[in-house]
Amino acid sequence: MATMFEKRHKVYQSGGWGNKGKSIIQFRTMAMVSKEELIATLNKSNTKPKMKAKILTELDKRGVKLVWK
Repeated sequence: MATMFEKRHKVYQSGGWGNKGKSIIQFRTMAMVSKEELIATLNKSNTKPKMKAKILTELDKRGVKLVWK
């Protein structure tokens, strides 16, 4: 299974005039997130260590070299 960036959540989609609505599950995996957003999340002060490890792994897969100062 793909590594998740955000938790899954249900979204109710209305059916329109006289139609029955349905609920769909939306999610975002690490592969769906841009490099800039991953780096911004990595630099936040309130990011958990487990999420930082996931982001570093994804950036390593993409071939991004980070320089720590």
